[in-house]
Amino acid sequence: MTKLHPRVCLIILLSLVSLPLLAQQSLPQLTRIDESDANITLDGFVDESVWEDIPVVDGMRVINPDTLAETPYDTHVRMFYTERGIYLSAINYQPSGTLVARMTSRDTQLDRDGFVFGIDASGDGLYGYFLRINLGDSMTDASLLPERQMNMQWDGSWNGRTQALDDGWSVEYFVPWSMMPLPQVDDVRQIGFYFERQVGHLGGEAWSNPALPRTVNEYLSAFEKYELRDIEPRRQLTYYPFSSTVIDNISNETEFKVGSEIFWRPTTNTLLSATLNPDFGNVESDDVVVNLTAFEVFFPEKRSFFLEGQDIFNTSPRTSGRGGPGGPISLLNTRRIGGAAIYDVPDDVNVVATDLSRPTELLGAAKLAGQNGNWRYGVLVASEDDTEIRGSLDDGTRIDLQAEGRDFTIARVLYEDTGAGGRRSLGWMGTDISHPDIEATVNSIDAHYFSADNRWVVDGQIMHSDVQGITGSGGFADVSFRPQRGVQHTLRSTYIDDTLDINDLGFLTRNDQMNMDYNYSRTESDVPGIRERSTSIFFSNQWNTQGQPVRMGLFFNRSYTSLDNNSFDYSLRYFPERIDDRLGRGTGDFRIQARWGANFGYSTNRAESIAYNINLNLDQDELGPARTRGSAGIVWRPNDRFSTDLRLDYTDREALLVHRGDGDYTSFESHQWSPRLETNYFISAKQQLRFTAQWTALKAFEDRFWRVDPSQRDFLQPVSNPDTTPDDFVISRLTFQARYRWEIAPLSDLFVVYTRGSNLPRDSFDTFPTLLEQSWNDRIVDTIAIKLRYRLGS
Repeated sequence: MTKLHPRVCLIILLSLVSLPLLAQQSLPQLTRIDESDANITLDGFVDESVWEDIPVVDGMRVINPDTLAETPYDTHVRMFYTERGIYLSAINYQPSGTLVARMTSRDTQLDRDGFVFGIDASGDGLYGYFLRINLGDSMTDASLLPERQMNMQWDGSWNGRTQALDDGWSVEYFVPWSMMPLPQVDDVRQIGFYFERQVGHLGGEAWSNPALPRTVNEYLSAFEKYELRDIEPRRQLTYYPFSSTVIDNISNETEFKVGSEIFWRPTTNTLLSATLNPDFGNVESDDVVVNLTAFEVFFPEKRSFFLEGQDIFNTSPRTSGRGGPGGPISLLNTRRIGGAAIYDVPDDVNVVATDLSRPTELLGAAKLAGQNGNWRYGVLVASEDDTEIRGSLDDGTRIDLQAEGRDFTIARVLYEDTGAGGRRSLGWMGTDISHPDIEATVNSIDAHYFSADNRWVVDGQIMHSDVQGITGSGGFADVSFRPQRGVQHTLRSTYIDDTLDINDLGFLTRNDQMNMDYNYSRTESDVPGIRERSTSIFFSNQWNTQGQPVRMGLFFNRSYTSLDNNSFDYSLRYFPERIDDRLGRGTGDFRIQARWGANFGYSTNRAESIAYNINLNLDQDELGPARTRGSAGIVWRPNDRFSTDLRLDYTDREALLVHRGDGDYTSFESHQWSPRLETNYFISAKQQLRFTAQWTALKAFEDRFWRVDPSQRDFLQPVSNPDTTPDDFVISRLTFQARYRWEIAPLSDLFVVYTRGSNLPRDSFDTFPTLLEQSWNDRIVDTIAIKLRYRLGS
């Protein structure tokens, strides 16, 4: 047996000991420069002397379409950091005369020349940020959770500028440390970075480094890791004082308000925020929706206080509705906070409906979010003010109705581990509402797994509710497997009993469900003559807990994207016979016959100065007769500063089914028009004039009458007309908004907004043009709002 010399043994031992150190030292190091030496003027020109000594990063590959081919043009990216934050510049080379710049509202997704800077602030793929600036300085940003969960409602305090050049265009970024939480470390930390470029004249083709097309599971965790030293930003204190004035032209009242939001970061990984005398008056309006179903419509949060630091409260991809059909499953829907008050209205008191649905003022709210090692946590508390509205008796006597405000408490703890490759996490979340008429508590445990080979993704959650002593439970598990790039299998299972209730503070479309859905998707970028072909097959298999099918379906979808970025798609659908157990609101279930459907759509390249789209949907109503929906839209952008977008939807239904109470139904022949117009003019990238008008009008004429058989689950039975009074009805709702916005500085804005709205009585039968005129004239909302919000501090 051969003996090793002791010196050789020592060398081998030292080599083994040094392997972990070598692995740590293999990360590229980002250059650090003192802020006083940087002297960056953020104007988009990469002409400061400091850039000359910063190494260039390129290496981009084509990710859309998913070819991973080398790019035809160079992209020179440079970045460094200071004690204040990160500076990045990029020179995007391309031939002169090919630039595509389009100014849009923040977070508008549009094919054009743009650059994305992605940041994995955790260094372990746990949370990060997506920051995009387009040629012309329009911005898009989002917070990121694994792997590609984007909260597009979030807005950050970063800044950037672009400039057109003779041989392309350039961009400069500044991202402050105060914008992001950073794990506590002794000296050396790692942060992941991602660079992406979109080229408008190539049909919106996208390139990135690292190359992460949407056909792979990994995204945030695969950002290129860099090593940074000596980052210990000072304690950050930022506050946003505001003042607002609202002039109500209906009540002839004027309201003045001042207040502030405060954000304090005592350490790099902790954020404490509070709002004092908050003004949550929206400068955005929700879409106009006509909902005649038994299910609630979900509207996203738009208030900045609730969006900042909110990601810790997201318990799964289903929180944002990405877990499949049926809407989100979320324990926290912050739109409930400050929602309509709880009034006890006597039967003999008349109240204006808009007063009952009016948002509630908040006394205040506070939020804490932080991290300690592998643990992350968050707490949110909010308290509503008491409210009062006016009612009246039939004889005109005035009655004042009071409602006591609610108190909300939300807490979250999450443990995450990335030590052995992949990602594993386990979390708890609890919510509580306190009110004299409501006591509601919800608890949940969620678990997540992302395999080291990036093929398997598992998300699961169990929930328990206790509302006024009535308890319920439920849970779900989603499994995704990607055997190869471009191919994915997804299985989603759900069980929720009929007493789980999370909707006092969360959102759940329905309880009483047990589901097993399967989805197969395939994206191909190597089909001759086209840019991309996508195919999906989806099987929906949803039952209630009594063992009755409530949503069954088989769907085949295919889309084609041409080389010039036009697209055509179609889908075929089959719905087997099922049970409707919701429309009757407890008066009896009934059977729905099997139905077929198809959809066809075509759209042209949105980067062109004129783009249009058409869509046709052919299917059947619940009773079997045809339902036809068509839409068409056109966008005109004669230059980079002006755009107008017109969309028109029309729906024709032969048997719109409406429950009239006590198991009685009427089917209506209905016609619905829904036009929407939006016009934008940008004085500059930071000053915008926007006009939006949305109207929806439906006229329904009674046709046939039906009754449910309470003794058995059968098809609805036809009956004779129960009375001589027609049940015909009209819905006509309009919202118009004219808005001026000046972004004075990052997250500092001046708004001047005029809002006008209407909701005509249901007996307002007339022609559609006359209904539109009446909707404009018969206002129930007519306000002018002026709001100034300015960011101060570090």
